[in-house]
Amino acid sequence: MADPATSFQRAFRLHREGHLAEALADYDKLLTQWPTHAEGLHYSGVALVQLGRADAAVARIEQSLRIDAHSPDAWCNLALAYQAQGRHDVAIAALQEALRRDSRQAEIWNNLAGALLTVGRAAEAEQAARQATSLAANHAPSWFNLALCLQAQARIDEALRAATRALQAAPGEIAPSGLKAQLEEALGKLTEARVTLIDALARNPEEASLHFQRAGIEERLGDLPAAAQCCDRALRLAPRHGPALSDLLFLRKRQADWHDLGSLRARFREGVAAGQPHLSPFCLLSDPSSRARQRRCAERWSALFPAAAISEARRVLSADRLRIGYLSSDFHQHATAVLSAGLFEHHDRGRFEIFGYSTGPDDASPMRARLAAAFDCFVDARDWAVDRLASRICADHVDLLVDLKGHTLGAPTAVMARRPAPIQINYLGYPGTMGAPYVDYLIGDALVTPFEHAADYAETLVQLPASYQVNDRQRPIAAAPPRQDLGLPDDAVVFCCFNSSYKINPEVFSAWLSILAQVPRSVLWLLGRGTDVERDPTVMNLRREAATRGADPARLVFARTQPNAEYLALFRRADLFLDTWPYNAHTTASDALWAGCPVLTWLGETFASRVAASLLTAVGLPELIAANVADYVGRAIALAHDAAARDRYRAHLAGHGRASALFDTQATTRGLEAAYLRMADDYRRGVRAPFRVEPPAP
Repeated sequence: MADPATSFQRAFRLHREGHLAEALADYDKLLTQWPTHAEGLHYSGVALVQLGRADAAVARIEQSLRIDAHSPDAWCNLALAYQAQGRHDVAIAALQEALRRDSRQAEIWNNLAGALLTVGRAAEAEQAARQATSLAANHAPSWFNLALCLQAQARIDEALRAATRALQAAPGEIAPSGLKAQLEEALGKLTEARVTLIDALARNPEEASLHFQRAGIEERLGDLPAAAQCCDRALRLAPRHGPALSDLLFLRKRQADWHDLGSLRARFREGVAAGQPHLSPFCLLSDPSSRARQRRCAERWSALFPAAAISEARRVLSADRLRIGYLSSDFHQHATAVLSAGLFEHHDRGRFEIFGYSTGPDDASPMRARLAAAFDCFVDARDWAVDRLASRICADHVDLLVDLKGHTLGAPTAVMARRPAPIQINYLGYPGTMGAPYVDYLIGDALVTPFEHAADYAETLVQLPASYQVNDRQRPIAAAPPRQDLGLPDDAVVFCCFNSSYKINPEVFSAWLSILAQVPRSVLWLLGRGTDVERDPTVMNLRREAATRGADPARLVFARTQPNAEYLALFRRADLFLDTWPYNAHTTASDALWAGCPVLTWLGETFASRVAASLLTAVGLPELIAANVADYVGRAIALAHDAAARDRYRAHLAGHGRASALFDTQATTRGLEAAYLRMADDYRRGVRAPFRVEPPAP
């Protein structure tokens, strides 16, 4: 091997053609004879990075630079190797060295922008990306990175313009199309986002990520069948696409389209068992599952959010008034807000300072105004970057941060992962474990989270004295229209369930039809969606399922969506609320009880399947908790034939039930405050253990 240049060119040609192993072998032969060949060291290092051997790559490229430190390309590739090791700060330093040697390469500036963005230095990254675009006006990667930098700073309009430039420069590329559609969606331009994705799919019909992204747009536009079709297509193209499987399963449940529900459930269970990532733990709550399986799924999901403390210092908690922060995207007209508004208003301001951090929309509703006024400090943080909000919570010196979302839609989990508060709590919004090392406590009660279930929760369990669910007494109920105006029979038993459709499954539906079959002329009153209920796909599917099972579809009656006071009034025209499982009625059950309608449930094994039992116990009607499905069906039939018993339950709910622990907002608030004080005391002592808040002395 007398000619190093010829040997290098042969290895480099193999490298360029993608024959990495053969190229590396030739580089090694070259370096055996000429160990100080700088280019051989450099490009063999690049091949090692591409082969996933980052440590060896760094050693080679560093050695090449000790021989010849003038190559900007070598410094750039060293940065890539450092990034593969997760050493982002030294990668940035390497790119800055490259720029000292050649500041006219757009690619180097763009790489620096990407590296800075990785460590959250978005403003500096923006400047680097802008420098790249000034050097190469049609360099699509630079415009793409600029869009990401602007998005990270919540400058969405500007980000969209940059993403549009990236797509114009590279119209066939997938990433700019997806980003442009994502930004259009963030700005509420759903139709434009759909068009962007349709155009991208015309060029890339086999790209699963684009089909999945379009599914989300179709869902937000209200076309659930189209959304399901897009998810199905994505899953066929990428069978291990966890988000597509999660969404397809959930869309099937939302539409009561059960034709392949069994196989989708099985795939989901198998994925959880195998540790498949990106499977939604929320989706699992409404499927038959165990607490242990729910924990495994939640842990895998929470691991997707990088845990990195905003402040590394172990903070001293406030000595006078504890600072309590509530974090949610539901601070508007939403079920969680309906439950919790009174809580925020009833906090003892002599002992606590209350902060609200809203990551959701401002719907300009009376509820939004009430919530904003209920906090000592209310922060509208919609569209804020994760680190900006986490830094704000940390700067506010919040002692206990209460996540009211868990793993539900729009959850600010990434903020919790930054651990902006010393004590972090999962409460109310998510009936299960978050499976996250950055959430310390889960607040439940003796029924939903008995201590013997503790092994299935990543958090330390805390039990409130009555039901964990806080309720607001300021819930007006409108005058109830006559049954005839609601499409209901005047002289027959009306069963109702106004739960979301995803909680209704084949097992529940079969039990309901068994009840209807043994209660002549009775009807089942459910909740429809949209302005034309009869054309709602879910309604049509449920009617078809009834007919398939030999029941008269006309015995299913569907109510239209109503404002809250009018919706509550509907319960006064029903005889008995039939609960769902494994995901019970939660807010809907307390709505029914508040409006005077008795609820029948049965006690399951998971948090989500035990909530209605908790509510019934707290309201003083534990006899409405069945032991199993057969008992549930039997009790429903018996109550349908016992008008006197139903009247007694209504009288109880109108009297003692209204005054019960379930609807005592102040008592629940005091219980939560006692829990917060105990958590703070344990934190100061460096301990953490499950505990139950004792009820106040009479």
